Amino acid sequence: MEIIVDTREQVPLFKKGVVVKKIDTGDYSFIDDGKDYSNEFAIEFKMPCDIFGTISKGHERFNKELDRAQDLKYFAIVIAASRSSLNNKSFEGGYFIRKMKGPVLLKIIDTIHMKRNIPIFMCNGRNEAKSQIKGLITAYLKQNDKTKD
Repeated sequence: MEIIVDTREQVPLFKKGVVVKKIDTGDYSFIDDGKDYSNEFAIEFKMPCDIFGTISKGHERFNKELDRAQDLKYFAIVIAASRSSLNNKSFEGGYFIRKMKGPVLLKIIDTIHMKRNIPIFMCNGRNEAKSQIKGLITAYLKQNDKTKD
């Protein structure tokens, strides 16, 4: 299996065993046994400062991506921050985010989850986010194998 990393991902979580290519929706997908899953499986990855910017200034572009995600078999958002650190802005660079309050961001994230039925995983940093993405890929492949039988 190879992880697909979108060409626009500035600081990829994965460095080994990756294929860098443009993904229409999300930042990460995968190739397994020669099959490219990027048209059915994608993960959108956000660092804490990035999620604040995406929800406030970039919301139109982000909503278009979420619209495209509805066509995938599986799409999730993985955020490299805990719920409490987003709420309190207690992450690197959080002090400089002034326009949006943490509780407002969390309400919007919860609304996205409920309204669009998109799983959103909050992780304690990049390493946990990387592990979460690998786990989702593994679970998707396992589920896919069961549906073939």
